Amino acid sequence: MAGALALAVLAVGLRWGAMVAGGADSYGYVSQAGLWQRGSLVVRQDIVRPTPWPDAAQTWAPLGYRPSPHQRDALVPIYPPGLPLLMALAQIVAGFCGAFLVVPLCGALTVALTFVLGRRVFGGAGVALWGASLVATSPVFLYQVINAMSDVPVTACCALALTLAAMRRPIASGLAMSVAIAIRPNLAPLALVIIVWMLAVRNDRRSPEGTRCHDALWFALGLLPAVVGIAWLNGVLYESPLVSGYGTAGDYYALGYLGTNVRQFAAWLADAETPIVALAVAYFAAPRRFPMPKIPRARLLVGGPMAVVILSYLFYRPFDAWWYLRFLLPMWPLMMLVTAVVVDTFLGWLPRAGHATAMAAIVVLLAYHGIHTASRRGVFDLGLGERRYVDVARFVRDHTEPDAVILSVQHSGSLRLYAGRLTLKYDVLDPVWLDRAVEFLDANGRHPYFVLDGGEVDAFRRRFASGSRAGALDWSPIATLGSIVSIYDPIARASGTPLAIASTHGDRGVLSCERPQSWPPVLRMK
Repeated sequence: MAGALALAVLAVGLRWGAMVAGGADSYGYVSQAGLWQRGSLVVRQDIVRPTPWPDAAQTWAPLGYRPSPHQRDALVPIYPPGLPLLMALAQIVAGFCGAFLVVPLCGALTVALTFVLGRRVFGGAGVALWGASLVATSPVFLYQVINAMSDVPVTACCALALTLAAMRRPIASGLAMSVAIAIRPNLAPLALVIIVWMLAVRNDRRSPEGTRCHDALWFALGLLPAVVGIAWLNGVLYESPLVSGYGTAGDYYALGYLGTNVRQFAAWLADAETPIVALAVAYFAAPRRFPMPKIPRARLLVGGPMAVVILSYLFYRPFDAWWYLRFLLPMWPLMMLVTAVVVDTFLGWLPRAGHATAMAAIVVLLAYHGIHTASRRGVFDLGLGERRYVDVARFVRDHTEPDAVILSVQHSGSLRLYAGRLTLKYDVLDPVWLDRAVEFLDANGRHPYFVLDGGEVDAFRRRFASGSRAGALDWSPIATLGSIVSIYDPIARASGTPLAIASTHGDRGVLSCERPQSWPPVLRMK
């Protein structure tokens, strides 16, 4: 049954997954995978030096990239290397579309590992299965299984590290944790929890004699690839080994974020996962009321990582959308297992047959709630919505000059990948420079266009209309994709009915994976 759950999650990811490198995250990860295959993460941009406006390098950096601090005319990716490297390996085996298989496979692995970890720590197959079921039907977990982002892969790697630690495979556990850190470096303190647990069980009478003293050292040895690799890469690409692509810790963490994050995470958890997950606290608050776990110091191995994950994001810059629960996903296997243990124990007063029936009924109801919530919030339509990046790129590729420059934000990466057009991010362009930038590009044989997504039309006007003729957007777009995307030509300024961009929303699943014209990417930087 656990295997069937894992396969069902894999099928969901392949059937409804967003097989498109569209927004900041998916484009950043997939395009970086191509750069790893090319052998260099530094991308030269010859156009930066002759550009006359301020912060030129920043304007020419698409989503997921930033100017190199070492070379004025170069770009470097901002995202950690773990997921792009996994995607690059998958692409070597399965081609470009292999990048989009990584997250569904990691989703299936997460469910399977939740079951294995539950049996290893708590003993019963029933509790392990219920915990795996709650993970597999969690709305935020399903949301991220469908997106080519890092949350599910890092969850799978953390679950693997904890499972291997519980199985007394310290070096393998360290290597798994090394991959998790390479995917999301701010979870490095989770490795310290595992080390503390290994040291704490050294003298426990249930610990095998031959493995008491050296597990922590072997685990630390497994961590070396991530620790050394991340420090080296940060030193090469950014300001120092201690500075990531996102900047310094002070850029994203602050004590003032605590209240907002506590309020939002608590409300989202209660709404998406139901308040029943709060019962997990009882397992740590009243340990004597629950059965003895199979491994020593189990509460440290289970509760420590949960605390680390929560603390990693309580002081992180807040985001106002329920699916930012994804930040906490690495603790999902543990939280759901502990919830299952608490519910199972509370039902212990029932006869054996009634106990099993009641437990199954509760889990089925929670699973139904999770799937219904995911469906109601449009999770299974995300893949179709992401197709707009490909649809717009196809139109731009077929209806604009090869040397055109597209002013955009949301599509600044996808247009480079799928249309082969150079993009300029207008949101960092000084407002007084818009008209001069349009004239400069046109005079240099680079016809400019604006590609605006959703609320970007109003945002564009607010930013530029007061000091720019082009910023008013007081002419008709040359093309639209429904009411979502509009394409403007600031040179011709058409006044007729815009063309309708052809939609491919009928395509689903792996078959909808659009391959760029060249791979690994050249990105049209000149």
